[in-house]
Amino acid sequence: MGTFIKSGDELIQFLILIILILTAIVLLFIVLNMYNVIYRIIGEKEGKTIERFSFKKWWERESGTDVPVEKEETILLHHNYDGIQELDNHLPPWWVKMFYATIAFSVIYLGLYHVWNITPLQDEEYQIAMDEAKKEVELYQSKMANTIDEKTVKLLVDDSKTVSSGKDIYIAKCVACHGQAGEGGVGPNLTDEYWLHGGSINDIFKTIKYGVPEKGMIAWQATMKPNEIQSVSNYILSIKGTNPANAKAPQGEKFTEGTDSTAAKPVENL
Repeated sequence: MGTFIKSGDELIQFLILIILILTAIVLLFIVLNMYNVIYRIIGEKEGKTIERFSFKKWWERESGTDVPVEKEETILLHHNYDGIQELDNHLPPWWVKMFYATIAFSVIYLGLYHVWNITPLQDEEYQIAMDEAKKEVELYQSKMANTIDEKTVKLLVDDSKTVSSGKDIYIAKCVACHGQAGEGGVGPNLTDEYWLHGGSINDIFKTIKYGVPEKGMIAWQATMKPNEIQSVSNYILSIKGTNPANAKAPQGEKFTEGTDSTAAKPVENL
């Protein structure tokens, strides 16, 4: 059951289905009992014996077993094949009814799926499901994007999509102070190992988010979404060690991997 039922809603739907099936069975027995009682009363009033409903007799009728073995000569065909004789047995009524039902189903199926195109085919259903899943992922990501902060920011320098997005943001917002290639200008060089406010992904995110007002760097949290700050932070780390031309001299302290120098500091101390 755990393989097929993956959520609480599906479990509730499964239980409702079981209840409906059991209810239908109970109602069937009630209807059959009422049938027997009503016809017994009618038969008593009219002085007739009315046959009561019986599953056994119903199945014998539907399975075509009305002719007992000892009376098979009555349906024996008058031809012989090497001593083998054939009985003129008809197909069981239940089989014939199911055969007609499959014909009716095929006509309805053909109309729904191939004539009127009311119901999508398998490949269309797959595409619809994929589109819905994509929308759900985008919705989830948009919600998660606003929960990123300096403590939960992720190092994604190997994610080309994140780095590419960060590069676009950097060119649009950071080039004026830090240079086209991160070589520095008004602001410090972003490609060496020295940092004024820490060089971890958490430090860089925090510096971009809150800014350094006393040194002229604005707080970007008002104009950039948390996921955008994460992207540009990863892009800055991706250009580390590129040694661009006309790079500004190192400033600050050398950063060692594995340290997070500013994550625990209050913002006003940056």
